[in-house]
Parts: sequence; structure tokens; C-alpha cells
Amino acid sequence: MKLKSIAAASVVALTALSSHAASTDWGQHDLLESALGLTAGGVIFDTFSFSLAVQSDVASSVSSLGAVGAGTYSLFAVGADGVLGTADDIGFGAWNFGGAPTVHTVSLAAGNYYYAVFGLASGAAAYSINSAAAAAPVPEPETYALLGAGLGVIGFVVSRRRREA
Repeated sequence: MKLKSIAAASVVALTALSSHAASTDWGQHDLLESALGLTAGGVIFDTFSFSLAVQSDVASSVSSLGAVGAGTYSLFAVGADGVLGTADDIGFGAWNFGGAPTVHTVSLAAGNYYYAVFGLASGAAAYSINSAAAAAPVPEPETYALLGAGLGVIGFVVSRRRREA
């Protein structure tokens, strides 16, 4: 847990030196959100905020082109103060990027969230962040009926074995 705090503090400290910093508000997360970041070189520190109306499974990935080193992106919940990047924000994961993208999936409750993308570009570079949200499945009544029937059959079998023994 301390490593995440140190990484977050390092990212915030490096934003003062940032040559490329942007903040994008996606608003209510659509089925698919995507953004492209471009830089001529230097520190990249961009944020992408969004909100979820219902519990959702959110899958994300970042891919880069060019000389982006130490590329990471993190997912945070906005804290009680409603301000991005403060001490009360809650981290849900931090992942490296570069080369082929890897998809990371997290289940999130309704609320406000943001991605923080950080990297060091030694020259012209670009990255793409993609985020897909799907509402968590809700069991149908038939599922509960089948569960109840299955438990009833198991109970019947157990009670019958007790009577025979």
C-alpha cells in the first residue's frame, strides 16, 4: 500500500515539471470511451474523469507509439472533497503500458472516478487510452428459483439418508 502512495506522490510532484498535462472529463461513462494523447517530448501527466450511474465492470488499456518510458496509468475514485488528485482519493490499480496493450478489468460501484496517465517521452510520442463499461449482471428471478429448487433437492436427499441410517 505504501508503494501506491509513493507512486502517487511522485506523479503529483512531477506534474510541476510537466511538459504535457491535460484533464478530460468524459462525463457519464458511455459503453466505450477513448482518447489520444500526443507530445513532442517530456513528462506526460493526463487525467480522464468519468462517472458511473450503476455498478459496472470497467475494462481499460493504454497503448503507446514512440519513445514513452516509465509509462503507467492508474484508476482512482474521487474522494469526499470532490477534487481529483487529493489525499482522500482511493486507488483501484496501477498498471504499466508500452508495447502491446493489456486489458485490466475492475468492478466499480456507482460514483466518480478518474484515470491518471503518466509517462516520460524522450521524443515525439502518442498514446491511446480506452475504457469500456458494462453494467454488472443482475440475476433473473428464474436463477433464484433454480437455486431454491436445487437446495430443496439436496435437503430432501440429506434428510432421506439420515432416516435410512
